[in-house]
Amino acid sequence: MPNENETKKCKHCQTEIPKKAKVCPNCHKKQGGIVKWIVIVVAVIVVIGAIASGGDNQNKGSDSNPTKKGESQNTSGSTDNNTDTEDNSGAEGNTQEPINNKFVVGDIVETSDLTITYLSAGQYTSDNEFLQPKNGYVYYRMEFEFENIGNSDEFVSSFDFECYADGYAADQTYIGDDGLSATLSPSKKAKGAVYYEIPADAQEITLEYKVNYWTEDKVIFVVK
Repeated sequence: MPNENETKKCKHCQTEIPKKAKVCPNCHKKQGGIVKWIVIVVAVIVVIGAIASGGDNQNKGSDSNPTKKGESQNTSGSTDNNTDTEDNSGAEGNTQEPINNKFVVGDIVETSDLTITYLSAGQYTSDNEFLQPKNGYVYYRMEFEFENIGNSDEFVSSFDFECYADGYAADQTYIGDDGLSATLSPSKKAKGAVYYEIPADAQEITLEYKVNYWTEDKVIFVVK
């Protein structure tokens, strides 16, 4: 019989077997310890917890909510133009005001990385006889100035815009020589315009600029 220090009991049938045996010669069952599986399970839980924690921290640090320049954003996520307003946060039935992300010509919008100045918007007439809107439509031109206020390069382009006329997507057209497309270094600026073909009888026209492709945050510019 093997020396006592060189044997162990089978985890299944309790027979004395060689200490290094991975399979019991008597019951033919593996001798894999439960400790190994406990270590594996704990490691998996730690990894999942680290990933979840990292995602929460990233969301907390990526606040790209647009605000009108001159407005301060409070911790609840709403904008506050009047610092003397009475605090009614404890009043019954008080509801949080939604973030105002609609802007008109003349407004200056600030995101986490950009300052966007809405310079102008209106109908545009092309003097090129071959570049004319289809029957029943007119061209609209919207001009902007972008400034990079972040710490890394920012790419701005007319492709980041979507236009809607009475709720329907409008077609972007490329008829001007001042299209918007630039890679801005920190503190640098670019100015340009976007053009759309809009139904002549459209009552409401809005232009959306996608601030963040991951969160799909958008700024809405009112054209009409």
